Amino acid sequence: MEFLLLAVAILPIYRLIKGPTVWDRVVGLSSSVTKSAIFLSILGWTEHMDYLIYVAIIMILLSLGTVAVLSHFLEE
Repeated sequence: MEFLLLAVAILPIYRLIKGPTVWDRVVGLSSSVTKSAIFLSILGWTEHMDYLIYVAIIMILLSLGTVAVLSHFLEE
């Protein structure tokens, strides 16, 4: 199951690299971070490593801040 989640998390990297617009790249970044955080959360839950869940929460919060800052400066 973890392999499937990791494979799905790698797919948005194509959109991040080859996105035709800047907004596609921002969506690709947000999507890959979100899927990686889900992967870490499930891995931490199944292996009883609570710190991975905390790392996933921090990743999500940093991604939210990054998307907010990028959208503010790219809007102008």
